[in-house]
Amino acid sequence: MTRKPVRILSLGAGVQSTTLLRMMIHGEIEKPDHAIFSDTGWEPRAVYRHLETLKQECANADIPLHVTSWGNIRADALDPRVRFASMPIHITKRNGDRAMGRRQCTNEYKIKPLMARQRFLAGLEPGQRCTEHRITTVIGISWDETQRVRDPAFSWIQHEYPLIDRRITRQECIAWNAEHGYPPPPRSSCIGCPFHSNAEWRAIRDDPDDWADAVEFDKLLREPESRLEHLLRPSTGYLHPERKPLDEVDIRSQEEAGQGTLFDMECEGMCGL
Repeated sequence: MTRKPVRILSLGAGVQSTTLLRMMIHGEIEKPDHAIFSDTGWEPRAVYRHLETLKQECANADIPLHVTSWGNIRADALDPRVRFASMPIHITKRNGDRAMGRRQCTNEYKIKPLMARQRFLAGLEPGQRCTEHRITTVIGISWDETQRVRDPAFSWIQHEYPLIDRRITRQECIAWNAEHGYPPPPRSSCIGCPFHSNAEWRAIRDDPDDWADAVEFDKLLREPESRLEHLLRPSTGYLHPERKPLDEVDIRSQEEAGQGTLFDMECEGMCGL
């Protein structure tokens, strides 16, 4: 007998996936059977506070929320006993050329834990092959990020993109939360993500502990005794694209710099769903 596919929300706890979850709770989109949050262990404290709120909202709506993890990406990057998942670090080569590190971190700390939990919920053993549609993964990619749409890696998974189907943008997600009495959701991404815009670095800076964490990690990219410096050698690594120590980069907004602006550009995100 063919089983009904399990409907799973990939919950990144960022703007789009939070809005998608709340639209489901409000009955605007079909509810999932489960929601899954892949924890890298290095999210800003605002995201973890927000996740606790979502846990309660899921509990009230009778949606099981699974938090899964394959370790702490920051701690693992510094531990020589753990295989290093390359990060898109901004690199200056010995000859002065610029480059970026390979981006393996999203796959290792976001996608693989999600896939493992989906296999479990689909009733599949590790490595078991299946051609039957077992899982529908609902993904919070908005209309302005259609370039991020990907086909599923396995035939037993199908993807669904309700925000794209409804042509809902990131800004419209923020507006939806405001209209329904919710504060703006935070952007979900690692504290030291090299893809941060200056606006995102300012958000990190606004939490002194998160900022100190990011600055320390950035320094460890160039600390001679650090595993990261050894892995990057002879190149030099930085978290910011200006390829300067993070605490020396001018990340001020135009208003903070005294120039004034009518617009506040918002990061569109890279891997946060």
